[in-house]
Amino acid sequence: MEVLNMARPRTPTNLLDARGSFRKHPERKRVDPDTAGPLSAAPDHLTEQALECWQDIVASAPHGVITDSDRIALELAANLLAQFRTDPGEFKSMRLVRLEVLLGKFGMTPADRSRVSIAPRAKPSANPFADF
Repeated sequence: MEVLNMARPRTPTNLLDARGSFRKHPERKRVDPDTAGPLSAAPDHLTEQALECWQDIVASAPHGVITDSDRIALELAANLLAQFRTDPGEFKSMRLVRLEVLLGKFGMTPADRSRVSIAPRAKPSANPFADF
């Protein structure tokens, strides 16, 4: 019987940094690519139902996970979810798996939420002269 070894999922850089993984070997620290910025409006060509699904996915995803770099994957997920909602009985299992994978990438299941990485929110600097 052959045993298949699956690769370990990549640990987000900010999590490694928080654990102190780069203290001993700072040369191993990697820089994650910047995103294209915050998510902009949905494409005009989406159907009404796909647009509703787009908005549902964006509203349900953890804050800061979906950015403009994810527009195409989000569009695919919105269209698949719209098809599922139209006729779940006829929705092919292969498409359901693809939808689950896409939603997982957006951190929309309890297990996947622990795996997504987002940039920390910038903390406003306290101005000691603000009260004057």
